[in-house]
Amino acid sequence: MTDNGAARRARVLTNGTIHSPTEPYADAMLVEDGLIAWVGSAETAETFDASTLEVEDLDRALVAPAFVGWADVAGGGSSGPDSAGVQGLAAAAVQALDAAAAQGCGAVRLNVELSATGLSEPSASETLEAVFSAAAAHAVRAYPVVTLTGLSLLDTGDRMEALERAVSMLGPVDLLLDRPAAVQLLVGEVVDQLLEVRLVAAQAKRQLLLRVADEGESATSNQAPAPAELVAALVDSTSAMRAQRRSTPGGLPTVLVGFDSAERQDWEALLNTGVQVLIRGRGHLATALSVGVPVSAVGSPDENPWAVVTRHVHHEQDPVSVRAGFNAQTRGAYRSLPEASGTAATAAQLDPGARATYGVWEVDSLAVQTPDSRTAAWSTDVRARTPLLPYLDGETLPALRATVIDGDQVHPRTS
Repeated sequence: MTDNGAARRARVLTNGTIHSPTEPYADAMLVEDGLIAWVGSAETAETFDASTLEVEDLDRALVAPAFVGWADVAGGGSSGPDSAGVQGLAAAAVQALDAAAAQGCGAVRLNVELSATGLSEPSASETLEAVFSAAAAHAVRAYPVVTLTGLSLLDTGDRMEALERAVSMLGPVDLLLDRPAAVQLLVGEVVDQLLEVRLVAAQAKRQLLLRVADEGESATSNQAPAPAELVAALVDSTSAMRAQRRSTPGGLPTVLVGFDSAERQDWEALLNTGVQVLIRGRGHLATALSVGVPVSAVGSPDENPWAVVTRHVHHEQDPVSVRAGFNAQTRGAYRSLPEASGTAATAAQLDPGARATYGVWEVDSLAVQTPDSRTAAWSTDVRARTPLLPYLDGETLPALRATVIDGDQVHPRTS
């Protein structure tokens, strides 16, 4: 852990590129008390009283909002881990958050799996307490997810009872992290009871994640229905919930994790459900955005986030701009997180008043890169007010120099 920065002087970053929509050609930024106090030109920064500031020379690096990642911590089988295993899971959570910081992430959905057949075991609650207590002490903001597996092993009538029991175990997790835990289910296990599942989550005021597939996993291995079938089930359940006036609470959108479809009509139908999508791996991000579906993206825990942007930029059938791919892992991802006091939403952009949570990246060149490489611009009309991002050629990637969260450098550690 780094120090809390309580006695730290304000810090001015200069001689780089600050990715800020409000000041798209900024090359300097002032950080004070964990917040961004000012963004502007290096010439203006030179007028500040240097004796009261720490001055950081960026040496032409790019400063961009921190990414949002995903990390999994296995929760054991139906009998759960023993006490030593529980502590091992806590250590694994810390390692996962360290790894996220090393990839330029300021926030992470931290997922713990529990078996539906082992919820009554003491180790289930012990696992949640150990993992999320460890996460609460980490600089990276962990957004808790508890995945309930094995529902298909239960009788149909027992599945909702198990879900309700799992949801009732999340209150202590909320208190540990001061943000609400979400519950994730394998969609293939609950698609036939989708309305009941969504009603339980809505009644409990919990964000519901429906896992279609993880990165590198096919939807069929999860026994997930075909995209059109799944969307139809979501449309039907949404209509039924609205008829009962029991819609999903605001700020807690249902999220399809790993959903994708090459068919535009599937995305268009999904738009009417109010459901968001988290793309794992290579997906049709451009189609989703063109339709208007709220969508975010994430890579594997050990993956450079710019590699995720690159594969969407160079998607053979559905390419997007670098800006769209970048926003899917920053602004779009932050907006998909459950709302709570102290939410990280203001970390999505580097604007005055926002939390100073960002990555410092070494880049070869900057541009406004569109899906059609013929229109990529190495410099743009100032009137367009479009901030620059790395030019991604499909081979080289930006290299992380530092991750800063709330004004404190957390990677590499300074002490």
